[in-house]
Amino acid sequence: MAQQKVVKEIFLPSVHDGIRLEARLSYWKTKENVQEQQAKAVIISHPYGPLGGNNYNNVVIALENFFLHSGYLTIAFNFRGSGKSRGRTSWTGESESNDFRTMLNFIANSGKINDDNIVIIPKIYQVTIIGYSYGSLIATSLASTPTEYSFPISYILISLPLSVTWFLTFFHSSVYSTHLKNLLSSSSTKVLFVFGDSDQFTRVSKYRQWIKDNNVLENERWTVAELNGADHFFAYQQMEVALIDVIEQWVRTNGSENS
Repeated sequence: MAQQKVVKEIFLPSVHDGIRLEARLSYWKTKENVQEQQAKAVIISHPYGPLGGNNYNNVVIALENFFLHSGYLTIAFNFRGSGKSRGRTSWTGESESNDFRTMLNFIANSGKINDDNIVIIPKIYQVTIIGYSYGSLIATSLASTPTEYSFPISYILISLPLSVTWFLTFFHSSVYSTHLKNLLSSSSTKVLFVFGDSDQFTRVSKYRQWIKDNNVLENERWTVAELNGADHFFAYQQMEVALIDVIEQWVRTNGSENS
């Protein structure tokens, strides 16, 4: 059969407290029986909700389009309090961490939402967690509460807001520093760390110092990409293009080597 693009709006109860979370699920149907398909997947998160972040953010859409057209199943979801997701943004990010894990569990459980609601999806054999801005902070927390999944997991962290973590997490910066150290110390997890040298929230000097202090360049499982002229928002098309180019190169060289 010819390829058919499938796009669905789905709602999942958060494993944190059952709050209803909105997500956009997309993939290419290549077989009559979708469950006979195999695919890689990405889960894409967005910037801080109270400042307007949601899964229609320009960077989220650009990432979604790239990975979908590269044959991935994509999930672009809204944290609690954003879009059609219920609830409100938490002070510490703990609830949002579990919102993220809800999406992982959905994939691991082959599209099962509950006993009465199963979304048919391809069998996933590899997952990449993508955190952008506030979403990158929350993504790092997954490394501190590891759960056994049947697939390897890698990370793409974009515009990590190092300088304003205190604001986004109500002065819980030390918690997220620990999450990052846990991710750095992982012996099996591959990470792409991307930032622009014109980021409005974190000076490029702070990124460079953090990279130096944590010996990131010596970590063979981490790839660092500093984008010349890119800001925090990737406000111009050429910035988005530069971001996707870096990700495409990383996926090509590392995307299938996460075990």
